[in-house]
Amino acid sequence: MLPSVTPCASGVGHAGDLIDLVESRMMDLIHPEREREQESLSDAAGAAAYHLASGGQRVRARLALSSGKSLGLTDSDAVTIASCVELLHNASLIHDDLQDREQCRRGVKTVCAAYGDHIAICAGDLLVSAAYAALAHFSNPGMLPELLLLVHERTSVVIAGQCAELNPTGDALLDMDIYGNIAAGKSGSLLSLPIEMALLVSGKREWISEARRAAEDFAIGYQIADDMEDVDQDERSRAVNAVLALKASGQGDFRSALATARERGIRHLDQAISRSGSLPGGSGALLMELAQGLRDRL
Repeated sequence: MLPSVTPCASGVGHAGDLIDLVESRMMDLIHPEREREQESLSDAAGAAAYHLASGGQRVRARLALSSGKSLGLTDSDAVTIASCVELLHNASLIHDDLQDREQCRRGVKTVCAAYGDHIAICAGDLLVSAAYAALAHFSNPGMLPELLLLVHERTSVVIAGQCAELNPTGDALLDMDIYGNIAAGKSGSLLSLPIEMALLVSGKREWISEARRAAEDFAIGYQIADDMEDVDQDERSRAVNAVLALKASGQGDFRSALATARERGIRHLDQAISRSGSLPGGSGALLMELAQGLRDRL
């Protein structure tokens, strides 16, 4: 569902080159002493490299590059933040696939399907560790305590959101406020983190809460849009789904619930557009572009 991100969408003229640096940095971090041949990697590093090589839009990395360069960060520091957040995101994907028993992602076998559950756990853990190691490249060591704490706080919120989704209470299947909290926590945290980090290190911490709210609104809008396509599958598995929650809570028949879900999704995306557009120096430009693209599709 996520709108495509083109290399120039971040507003960074050499964004393609910087993304290449992010890719290289992530590979270096998962196996610092690695040989170039894949066979030389440990099982966990090989599985992590396999997952990273499967692709993805690198949206969180591009958010870091876009916001970082807009706020005057050096290329090196922008790449450092991008690598940190992208590693965390991909760790969460490996663990999500294991918990959801997914067999395919991005057109190839998931890590758990290709390497087994035990290696998938280790590969995800390795990516988490590598994310923290990425911050060792940051140019101002004095910022590291605050950066490390911010990364931990946002990662904790992701974990709480994942736990709530994996073990939904009856209320979570009906209450749209609980639904929003799950979506904002699980997805919004790692979308806001790269912008929050850029704001923090550029001396604009007063804007962090606004960036967080913008990303949370985008995440809720994104999840509603995704749910609208997955109603049948989610109903069979009793997964948390906005359309089903609205229908079950008395919002009319399926057609009415679908229309209400669309309206709510658009409202959250409109809020994301407004909030990201207000961030200083154009630091929310890419998030605003993504929100507008998704809104157009709804």
